[in-house]
Amino acid sequence: MSSDLADKEREFIAGLAEDTGRDLAGWMAAIAESGFSERNDIIDWLRHQGFQFAWASWLERIHHNDGRLIYANDADRAPASIRRPSPREPADEPPSRARPFREWRPPAPSPPPAPVAVISGDPIQHLLSEAKGLRPLAEHVLREVGRAVPGTEFAAKAVFVMMSAPNPFAALHPGPKKLRLYANFGPAGAKRSQLAEPANKTAPPFREMLLLDDVRELDEDFQRLIRAAAAR
Repeated sequence: MSSDLADKEREFIAGLAEDTGRDLAGWMAAIAESGFSERNDIIDWLRHQGFQFAWASWLERIHHNDGRLIYANDADRAPASIRRPSPREPADEPPSRARPFREWRPPAPSPPPAPVAVISGDPIQHLLSEAKGLRPLAEHVLREVGRAVPGTEFAAKAVFVMMSAPNPFAALHPGPKKLRLYANFGPAGAKRSQLAEPANKTAPPFREMLLLDDVRELDEDFQRLIRAAAAR
């Protein structure tokens, strides 16, 4: 099994330059130059470069393993300092070489979408600051909502960032341990949503909510739930 994973990892790395325009060393340098060090931030940054999640996640693992491969090292043995997945983190297999980017484009810096302006004193930014270490994830949630429902407007209301298109359809409460994303997902949310809880003793604005603390939760199913909420 480990030799199969090593072969798959070698194929993934060998094709990086052809598929993305940068080899492994180039991407390791680019990650270092990005200034990000936390797992979620690096994956988020790589996804904004165009990578699918599986590729972004694997490159982050190699980066945190000092640029060394996880399986396909020279001796086909895991180095002593290998970064092991935490109990909450699935031991993903190396990604397939096929379709590393969601859509091919030459690697070039592109400005990330900005649904909210970074303005000193902005009430939305004040609310996002309450998320502390989860603030990058909170900002990414707003970007992903804006991507799922183009034209979404964001506004601060009490302890929530309200989202409307044009009617209110979702609200984010940024907390330091969990982000609460409130909406009425209907049948689409049966497997992921739960009954809404108050936020800082403030009544929830919608009946259901998602608890978010990891960028991996902002997947295609998340996009589907947001579109379902906006359509209700």
